[in-house]
Amino acid sequence: MQRAEISLGVTQYPVLNAFMGSRERVSAIMGPLGSGKTYGAVQRILKTMTEQAANAEGVRPTRWLAVRNTYPDLCGTTIKDFEAIFEGLGTMKHGGLEPPTFHVTFSLKDGTRVQSQVIFLALDRDDAVRKLRGYQITGVWFNEMKELVKSVVDMADLRHGRYPSMAAGGVRPTWHGMLGDTNAPDEDHWYFHLAEEVRPKGWKFYRQPGGVLPGEGEGEWIPNPAAENLSNLPQDYYLQGLEGKD
Repeated sequence: MQRAEISLGVTQYPVLNAFMGSRERVSAIMGPLGSGKTYGAVQRILKTMTEQAANAEGVRPTRWLAVRNTYPDLCGTTIKDFEAIFEGLGTMKHGGLEPPTFHVTFSLKDGTRVQSQVIFLALDRDDAVRKLRGYQITGVWFNEMKELVKSVVDMADLRHGRYPSMAAGGVRPTWHGMLGDTNAPDEDHWYFHLAEEVRPKGWKFYRQPGGVLPGEGEGEWIPNPAAENLSNLPQDYYLQGLEGKD
């Protein structure tokens, strides 16, 4: 089988690196637009696939759900961002009765083979919980986590860790859990409540620096030199984005 070239390097940004390196049961990162959150989440999925223990056949099996709140956003953003990183590492299957699914297969230098499915779901309401009940998965990625209702996250937390199983391949998940990325929520949002007040056991929340800082004058803003992913953004991205807005 042809060996794929994969890149699993680190970035120059401390919060993004910490999120990508986390192996807590639940890891979530909050930051401004353009801060590399989605990149970090997809890189983390790829790395976790390679860390899964191999079974007797030399296969490293995992299964993932990638969740967004609406189908247009799922297809227009989440899938495109995912495919940009996983290009050449598998094939996407669209259409039919099944949700869009990326079938991952590539070999590692040690002779083992990564095999995984990433199933893309749009879950926008409380009644979407029923869609999750039949899945046996390794991990879940919530893209734009704050747009999801809490009941969806709660149900997903009961589905991971159930693939692979000893009955199907003789190996258990090396890691299982949930990942999330999000822009900043309002203070009455369930994400803010968990991240800033409850801080559940086994959950790790990462907060990237904002894109701008208050200046000396009233209504003045200045660039934040600690903002992450600036090297991949247009010059003055955040300052220009403030123009014409309250």
